[in-house]
Amino acid sequence: MDNEKTVRQPKQKRSIQMKEKILSAAMQLICDKGFFETTTNEIAKAAGISIGSLYSYFSDKDTILAELLERHHQHFMSVFEILSTEMNVQLYSENLHEWLRRLVMKLIDLHLSVKDFNRALSELYYAKPEVAAILDSHEEEIRRAVLELLRENVSRVQADDLEAASVVIVDFINALVDRVVFKSTSIENERILDVGTDMLYTACFHKEN
Repeated sequence: MDNEKTVRQPKQKRSIQMKEKILSAAMQLICDKGFFETTTNEIAKAAGISIGSLYSYFSDKDTILAELLERHHQHFMSVFEILSTEMNVQLYSENLHEWLRRLVMKLIDLHLSVKDFNRALSELYYAKPEVAAILDSHEEEIRRAVLELLRENVSRVQADDLEAASVVIVDFINALVDRVVFKSTSIENERILDVGTDMLYTACFHKEN
């Protein structure tokens, strides 16, 4: 409780920069070593400050993670909002195959931009409920976008239960994204993306007349 009372809410430029240094150092260490293997002493050292200074900004390692999680969430939401709006307007009624492909490509790009942190968060999924909540909310946003696509094209959808279909489609997309982002293979990613999109499209939709 005492730590919480002394935690700063930085307003001056120097204090804001100091907080950013702490967060940057924590992000790098968590990506390199994992959350549980990283200590606040190591974060302070990497940030070039004393442990006392660190505790004036964050009460513990969990509050640092909470800040990183919130920023990760805001990054996802801002990118996904732009992504989904562009795709909905242009492609819902024009080319369902291309819509699916572009969705997968954008998600791959999004995951690659924070690849190491995504890997670290995946390792925390079952240990930290707050991490699970954030990652689940991201998956739900994707599912809603897919469900909207299915509803807009209901006459062409193979399945009768659109909500269940949206869950299965998102699971397939997640597997495809994880394969490209996190796993090495002798097969080019472009080929995997092409075949994955083709199979997903064929399984989901009747052919256009």
